Amino acid sequence: MINGDFRRVEAANSAFAAEGGPAGARRRRAWRGPVLIGALVLGAALIVAVLSAAPRIGDLSPEGASPEGARALAQLLGDQGVTVRAVDDLDPATAAPGRTVLVAFPERMSTRQRDALAASGADVVLVRPDERSLAALAPGVRTELIELPGPTEPACALPAAVRAGPVDLAGAAYSVAPGVAAQRCYPTDGQTGASSLVSVSERGRTVMVVGDATPFTNDALDERGNAALALNLLGAHPEVLWYLPVPPPAEPGQERSTSELLPAGWIWGPVQLLIAGLAVALWRGRRLGPVVTEDLPVVVPAGETVRGRARLYRRAGARDRAAASLRAEAVRELAARLGVPRSGGTAAVVDAVVARTGRPVAEVGALLDGPVPPGDPALVALAGDLDGLRRAVRDTAADGRAGSA
Repeated sequence: MINGDFRRVEAANSAFAAEGGPAGARRRRAWRGPVLIGALVLGAALIVAVLSAAPRIGDLSPEGASPEGARALAQLLGDQGVTVRAVDDLDPATAAPGRTVLVAFPERMSTRQRDALAASGADVVLVRPDERSLAALAPGVRTELIELPGPTEPACALPAAVRAGPVDLAGAAYSVAPGVAAQRCYPTDGQTGASSLVSVSERGRTVMVVGDATPFTNDALDERGNAALALNLLGAHPEVLWYLPVPPPAEPGQERSTSELLPAGWIWGPVQLLIAGLAVALWRGRRLGPVVTEDLPVVVPAGETVRGRARLYRRAGARDRAAASLRAEAVRELAARLGVPRSGGTAAVVDAVVARTGRPVAEVGALLDGPVPPGDPALVALAGDLDGLRRAVRDTAADGRAGSA
């Protein structure tokens, strides 16, 4: 029995060692490719997410010469005597009445910047504003999630739109709540009442809500009536504050968590990578099968194995494990000698030993199922007492056979 256990342990150890040998190296090389591909895909996804979330340099900037910039519009306004001044922050004193403030990216404004602009007296042009900017600067105007048609006629009496005619406004559409004094231009359809350009009179000043930045860009300024619309919206006053908001550090109570700073849809990248990883794991997975045992080159004597295990128990101070092993072996041997079934347990063996030897129940129970020896001498004494109990049972059995003869 001991030799068989030892063989199984050695076989398991050999298999474990093989995992770190040539077979393990081959397995690691097989997984290296999919892991590198997954890392490259993850890195590319992060780069794309960062680049798509960050605005491109020159987008709707009065100094931007790219197709998405607005340098051409700023030069045309300058030719008409309108001063264009780019700012990245704003206060009510700067945005005084008699000026026009173009907010290129309203969603970038902080709460303080939004409140400062709302408290100013300047006319405001909002380019595709978000819901918070609408609520603060154009109350009663709501974004409508509808599909926009191609360029249409203004269909309103707003002078800037009438002079421009059809323009490129395909970004967003807005509806106006009942009771709000507003002019709606470039309607999307006749059912929702949504429009691509809304002019709201709010606290003695005009707020223009424009659903698309295309009419202001270098690339589309010379198409249709885009230039006319942009010049009429921004040229009503001698000075234009071209507001490119840069959010200041978060104020107390307005800090945003990491998840709020990540771009929309960021979670789908890791989910897709997880699905791809599971697919690769299923594709590359193999059934390893049972452990292959090998014949040992040498046979270790059972006594040496027992002594080695005893040294391990002693070094670890595992008297509980050693005592349990001694008692389990004694119970097994006594049960076999006394004919006690395995299902009877230790209690049945104790009763059979008491009936055979006449020893007290407490004494036999303490030997076969007692407390852990407190020290090594007690453990040695327990081993001797168990041997004595086995001899007593053997002697009584021999006496019984002799009497029968």
